[in-house]
This record gives sequence, structure tokens and C-alpha cells, in this order.
Amino acid sequence: MTHHDPTDIQPCGWRDRFDALVAERMSTPYAWGVHDCCLWTADCALATTGVDHAAAWRGTYSDAAGAMRLLAELGGLAALAGRAGYPIPPLTCATGDIGIVEHDVRQSLAVCAGPVWLVAASQGLAALPLEMASSGWRVAHG
Repeated sequence: MTHHDPTDIQPCGWRDRFDALVAERMSTPYAWGVHDCCLWTADCALATTGVDHAAAWRGTYSDAAGAMRLLAELGGLAALAGRAGYPIPPLTCATGDIGIVEHDVRQSLAVCAGPVWLVAASQGLAALPLEMASSGWRVAHG
């Protein structure tokens, strides 16, 4: 299976890049350090803004323990989301914005895709209602 290279920014608009990434990740299995909640949201922010907020830590972990250590060092999920945008009420989030949702009995970063949040899940992406977010961040679209 080929994986989308999030650094391969096409000359189309941000929405085309975002939609292409979503389509590809729909069936990409969850994998720490490859397709997890933090890298999923970072890849979406890269597709929409051209900025890779995860560049410094991509490839530095490959399991849950490594992810938790890194997350603690970086200040937690809210701090990571804050690198890509500014806080807004979660119900005002629009396509490409980031939120924190409860998924599989833990908090996860998710990306707004219109009427749903998309979160990295065991068999690709899971869609959750917008009301599921406890926090939201507006991501500038380039």
C-alpha cells in the first residue's frame, strides 16, 4: 500500500489536497508514528497550510510508549493543536480545523471534515459527530 507523502504539495488548492489526503487515509490502518492521531492532524495541517508542524518529531517513535513520552515532552494534545492554529469553540470548527475528541476511551486529535470529525482509527478514519469535541483550533488555509 502506498502512503501519501504529506510534503508533496500539489499546485491545487488546499481543499483538493485535504480531500485527497482524506480519501487515501480512509483505509490506512492505525500505526504509531505513521498514522496516529497526532500525525493525522499534522498531515492535514500540512495539506491545508503547507507547514509541517510535526517535522521535528516525525520518525522519532513507533509505539504507544514512545508516543506518550513525546506527547508529554511537547506539552500534550492541546499544545500540539495550538501549534497549527488558535483556539475556537469546537462547534464553530470548519473543514481542516483541529479538535480534541474522546475516541476508544482516550482523548485524540481529530480533523473537522464538514459535519464530522475524522480521527485516526484501527482501520483508517472514524467519523464522529461535531458535538464530540471538547476543544477546537482554527487552522489557516493556504
